[in-house]
Amino acid sequence: MFDKSDDSLDDEESGHEDEPEYDRWMSERYPAISQLIAENRIPEFDCLYLDMNGIIHNCTHSDSDSPTFRMTEEKMFIAIFNYIEHLFGKIKPKQLFFMAIDGVAPRAKMNQQRARRFRTALDAEKAKEKALENGVEMPKEDAFDSNCITPGTEFMAKLTQQLKYFINKKVSEDVEWQGVEVVLSGHEVPGEGEHKIMEYIRLAKAQSNYNPNIRHCLYGLDADLIMLGLLSHDPHFCLLREEVTFGRQNQKKSKELEHQNFYLMHLCVVREYLELEFQELKEPGVLSFPFDMERVIDDFILMAFFVGNDFLPNLPNLHINEGALALMFKVYKSVLPKAGGYINERGVIDLDRLALLLDELSDVEYRFFESENADASWFKGKQMAKVDVMEKSNRKKGQLSISSPQKEIFKQVKKYVTNRSADGTSREQSLDLTPTLPARDRKFVEGLAEDLRLQWKTVEDAEGLRHMQLDFPEKLQGDQDDEEYEDEEAQLALMRVIKRYDNAKVVDVTAEQAQEQMDKKYEEKFQGWKAKYYNGKFEWGPDNEEELQKLTENYIQGLQWVLYYYYRGVASWSWFYGYHYSPMISDVKKGLKADINFRLGQPFRPYQQLMGVLPDRSKRIVPTPYHDLMTNPDSPIIDFYPRDFDLDMNGKKMEWEAVVKIPFIDEQRLLQAMKTKDHLLSDQEKARNDFGVTVKFTYSAEVEFTYPSSLVGILPDLPHCHCVENIFELPTMEGLDVYVGLMEGVKLGASALAGFPSLKTLVHNGALGFHGVSVFQQDSRNESMVLTMIDSDARTKVEAAKKQLGRKVHVGYPFLAEAKIIRVSDELFDYMLPVGGTGPPMTVPHGPQEIGMWRKKAQRIETVYSKRLGMIIGDIESLIHVDMLKGLKKTDDGATIKEYAHIPGIEVDYASQMVVNEVISEDQRFLEKAALSIEEEFPEGTRAFFLGEFNYGRPLEIVRHNANKAEIWISTVKGKESEFGREIARQAEQTSPYTPSFAVARTLGLNPLVLSKITSAFQVMLDDSRVNLGLNLKFEAKKLKVLGYSRRGQTGWEFSQKAIQLIQQYMVKFPEFVAAIQRNPQGNTYDATDFYPQEEAKVKIREIQAWLKSVESKSFEKVPLEAEQLDSDVVHQIEEAASHAVQKGPPVGGKKIKGVPRNALLKPSDAEHRLGNQHFSLGDRIVYVQDSGRVPIATRGTVVGMTRTSRTTLLDVVFDVTFMSGTSLGDRCSPFRGSTVPSSSVLNLSDWQVIAGSKAAEDHRPQRNVLPLTVNGYGAPTGPNGQGQLIPANTPPPLRGSFRGAIAGQHNALRGGGMARGRGGLGHDGNADRPQQANQLPVRNGPPNGFIPRGRGGPNQPVTRNGYAPMDNGNPDEGVLKNNPAFRPQSYSNVPPPATLDTRGMGRGRGGFDSRGGVPRGRALRGNRGERAPRGRGAAVVQPQ
Repeated sequence: MFDKSDDSLDDEESGHEDEPEYDRWMSERYPAISQLIAENRIPEFDCLYLDMNGIIHNCTHSDSDSPTFRMTEEKMFIAIFNYIEHLFGKIKPKQLFFMAIDGVAPRAKMNQQRARRFRTALDAEKAKEKALENGVEMPKEDAFDSNCITPGTEFMAKLTQQLKYFINKKVSEDVEWQGVEVVLSGHEVPGEGEHKIMEYIRLAKAQSNYNPNIRHCLYGLDADLIMLGLLSHDPHFCLLREEVTFGRQNQKKSKELEHQNFYLMHLCVVREYLELEFQELKEPGVLSFPFDMERVIDDFILMAFFVGNDFLPNLPNLHINEGALALMFKVYKSVLPKAGGYINERGVIDLDRLALLLDELSDVEYRFFESENADASWFKGKQMAKVDVMEKSNRKKGQLSISSPQKEIFKQVKKYVTNRSADGTSREQSLDLTPTLPARDRKFVEGLAEDLRLQWKTVEDAEGLRHMQLDFPEKLQGDQDDEEYEDEEAQLALMRVIKRYDNAKVVDVTAEQAQEQMDKKYEEKFQGWKAKYYNGKFEWGPDNEEELQKLTENYIQGLQWVLYYYYRGVASWSWFYGYHYSPMISDVKKGLKADINFRLGQPFRPYQQLMGVLPDRSKRIVPTPYHDLMTNPDSPIIDFYPRDFDLDMNGKKMEWEAVVKIPFIDEQRLLQAMKTKDHLLSDQEKARNDFGVTVKFTYSAEVEFTYPSSLVGILPDLPHCHCVENIFELPTMEGLDVYVGLMEGVKLGASALAGFPSLKTLVHNGALGFHGVSVFQQDSRNESMVLTMIDSDARTKVEAAKKQLGRKVHVGYPFLAEAKIIRVSDELFDYMLPVGGTGPPMTVPHGPQEIGMWRKKAQRIETVYSKRLGMIIGDIESLIHVDMLKGLKKTDDGATIKEYAHIPGIEVDYASQMVVNEVISEDQRFLEKAALSIEEEFPEGTRAFFLGEFNYGRPLEIVRHNANKAEIWISTVKGKESEFGREIARQAEQTSPYTPSFAVARTLGLNPLVLSKITSAFQVMLDDSRVNLGLNLKFEAKKLKVLGYSRRGQTGWEFSQKAIQLIQQYMVKFPEFVAAIQRNPQGNTYDATDFYPQEEAKVKIREIQAWLKSVESKSFEKVPLEAEQLDSDVVHQIEEAASHAVQKGPPVGGKKIKGVPRNALLKPSDAEHRLGNQHFSLGDRIVYVQDSGRVPIATRGTVVGMTRTSRTTLLDVVFDVTFMSGTSLGDRCSPFRGSTVPSSSVLNLSDWQVIAGSKAAEDHRPQRNVLPLTVNGYGAPTGPNGQGQLIPANTPPPLRGSFRGAIAGQHNALRGGGMARGRGGLGHDGNADRPQQANQLPVRNGPPNGFIPRGRGGPNQPVTRNGYAPMDNGNPDEGVLKNNPAFRPQSYSNVPPPATLDTRGMGRGRGGFDSRGGVPRGRALRGNRGERAPRGRGAAVVQPQ
């Protein structure tokens, strides 16, 4: 909508490179409305809606729209599939998934579509011409014309077919798609995508069974989606968008969607901010009618239309980035009390009240007028110059004009002056004027006195009345000859002044008349200013009343049409605003008598819209019979297709905002011309010109058929399709009215459903102020709504905080997340519960370093709230330190319990005053549940994975139950699977080793400090500016490294051979430069002249810059220190080895096993509860165990990359076989073979970590060595290698029967032994359903390993830790000193202890000894530092800090 609306993202929209002004303004005025998505911490949603055009543009052409960019249609379609799949996986709707593509738009929208498409085609042509001029070789294939993303084109028809195939596949194979209603409204269904979505919501809301607390999530790039969401008046409404960044982005973006940040804009918080915005209207006595926030929101939507939308141009001078909306709000607050009611009556404008708003808004026009004329000679300053009309004329013409009373005053003064004696004194020492002089005459006297060189002052007479008194200045003593000469000159000057006043014209004008003349002059200038606007934009002036009336009435019609469109749907398909510009604000009310009774009419046919919006440069998109109409000079409509046209910036700053001045189409002429060509269309073309229907897709287990491939040779047939397509019938409105407003029973504010934030969970005041909030990495220059927390002084007291120790609270206001307080601190002490959790808190004093760190942390928290969220939280006296709710974990007996833990990358320190103790709506996803019986949890026929040592990770099916155990049929393989991944990764490490930086420095003959400087960002001063002359291979402060070049080892930075070669090139290329640093390695600041003589320094530095640019060091892929990736050549080796293993792998069989306990069964829906704490190494073999997401269940693969995010580890996996949603991992593997998946979705087959086994097997299994953490990245990761934490677990019950034998069959299989793999089904025939090698299709037909899911399953959600760590069964207290007098609990403040601190004694927490040999954290007591405690049920494993 606002200024930068994206109906089809024709040029700038796909990249979103230009500032989305409305989003930015909203986010800076209301800083806490948006939340970056962190897995598992966004609300649950019932409905997900995709406004598809943004996705289509993002997936079909590059951000830069380079003239050489090419992409096959097949890749475009697969990219669209992946994007949809990714968004669905992020939100996981429970009831409805609605995808809407723009169909034929109302005629009112086609003006904008036409302008954009003309502009897009012209820009593409110019870019191509420029590239050819520069000698760029163009690809042979035609470039993709994004204008084809318009209803009726061949591309859009293909897309609909591809989407239907994709949906059929997902509904048939993905459990999470099977439980929701999937709806597709394609390009063949008339209406814009977002309005088709809103039509559904509007009709659904009118039904009697509508849920007032239904949770909506709408994805789209249009700014007007904010308005559409607000006018639904459903508070549980969020907008999903990609993260928007401003300024230059130096870091190379990953091509994998998993690395793309998304954010939610919470409209529930926008509503609360609007309530604060208009809070003065709620004050008693302000309004003569009831205050209704929902009606204020409706008026807000109407006011927003004035600053521009998709159907009407903005009113002159009202630009969002110049504060137009803030101005509108101010005007509205002054108008509403006088209006007697709201302006927007549920979608109908009250024109009388609108007139009041326009009157008030018209005054703003004078401000713009005065601003433009501030320097004009007739106008002084920016405000009306109240200059006397006579004085003005005096200054202009030199002719003095005075009034009759002023003439009399002059005569009196003249007599006083001329009576001056020869010696320079007057017979009268002073001249006293009457005390009744009006202000105008007093000013006249002042001027007269100045001209006559008289002194004047104000004195009191005997009666206490003040009056003006004139005197001659005192005569100075001096040379007599000089005095005589000066007296003569003074006398001549005096006579000239007297003569001028004698000749003055007497004009008697009252003050009112003077003001009137001045106002008349002002109005003349103002009208001239308006006339200049109309003559310039419309080629007629405001004196053309007929045209002005038509213009203003058309604009008023537009306001009402848009409101109808938003609140009720299309009021008229044929109406449109027939001008490129809007009327002046002060003239809009002339159109209030406009006819706003619209005739519905019919939408254009797809080809009619194509001919109406496309330029001749895009004619190949249009059916061939119509080409002649677009290009033939004799065509009756050739004027609709100008080759050249003007662009008018019209007060805008960005080029894409310019008005495209092309003629509007004449509907009748267009249709008549097209009729002459319609008969030449082919049958296929005629079919594309018809309208279609919205389709819904549902899962049916009873239905099974083969769905044909939509891309033969690329995508396979779907042999087991269970998807049923039907026409989607919109809810009926018979006998019902559109419901506008809040529904009864809706939950607002602190009562809102879990996950929906509210400012009202803490008490606060709100006020607008210039606070300089920094939402987009730079301070805002506009006003923001600043919240000041109330009673924070009481809540920050440490005594109040200590009472919360050990309790569950919610932190992160306003985006609350559950946590448990494990420690409280103030500046001087830490406070924590004693071991066992009972008794008064223990107190641990802070050392000097800890005191300083505590102050910094408190200051940082206060600053973040102030600068990022616009919240003043007051002084911080105490902090709370928490373990976050990580999720749920499954116990061995099947119960589900909450798990609190430190999560690397997630904040653990919070200001006490910002903690919310209780919430009204608990998150249903994290409720603890008692165990079900094994029969209920694993019914017969359940598909799962086996966690025993025998064929660990192989798929199975439950056959029957007996004595709380299961009998299973497991798909088995004989022999061992090759650990080719680890072997190849090990060889790659050996052939391309990393060398410690000290060894590199020694080899190259460099001082280690010099090496550190040139491999970092090295700043040198040149002409008062800093230039970066470093290789940018490491980023210590940002904790980043460069893939393939650098890493952080146990001894410090390490560099690869590629990096060393690059450093050597630098040294050889610029030896003087490196030698100069070598001479002064300790330096902090360097100037260009430190390296080269003054005369050549600049040239040499520029040479270094050019070389650095040529090696593209700034564009190297920077990743967190913990991230690991194999190079593409190594990945290809793994890929080839996997393909060979698939073909030559051991045969697949089947085996029945009895007496299997439930902890040896992994259901796909339980992956999140059991696999979250696995650790991985490059080259590890994995199996995908979830029945949802991109990857088919049971597909095996190899880990080739790892990256930590705030809540999970993302794995880059190259899978053994191709699949439809596979990627190339940024061109590191073959297409369709790769995918980035969360670690919780796969089972590590190389390192068995959730194995269920007998006690004998446990005792014989070698214990895993716990290594200290050597990589600093996201705070203090827990557990071995920072990849997770082993937790105390009960010893499994003894096993009996054949299951014991099966488990004990392969003792030595901890690392790869016995991890047989192969391809086969779950049936009793071991070779059933074995997939065949595809001849020509790169994507295999169905999931691998013969594991075809059926039925419904659990949700695919982020995962918690497992409970399957191998544990010693010894006594945890054995050898431990009780009541240790040297006991000193550890500070948990995440800062390193002072160097002098002798860490010893016992600690409390989940971990054991930390990686520094410091304070242990465990439930059991420990002995002296460094001793390893036994690992039993009461023991705790190492948790590095």
